Amino acid sequence: MPTIKTTLAAFAVASGLTAAALGVGAGVSVAQPPVNPAVGEVPPPNAPPKPTEFWLGEPVVWTSGWGGRWGIWKNGQMLLLSSNINTGGG
Repeated sequence: MPTIKTTLAAFAVASGLTAAALGVGAGVSVAQPPVNPAVGEVPPPNAPPKPTEFWLGEPVVWTSGWGGRWGIWKNGQMLLLSSNINTGGG
């Protein structure tokens, strides 16, 4: 004969599985690239000089993400080539 503890434990497991299946509590944070990665954004006046025009066959562009940096878009990922202009660090 099931006890109240067994029933509550089964209910808790079933509730947790249902919530996970529905995606309750799951948040996705994704950095959005510029509209056209080949062009990038207009760098601010305090941006460091552009390190080069091309790197690994891709154009070097400015992105305001991560505090503002020069980098390239390669395979949907931003490869950063300069430091954060606000903190001077990574």
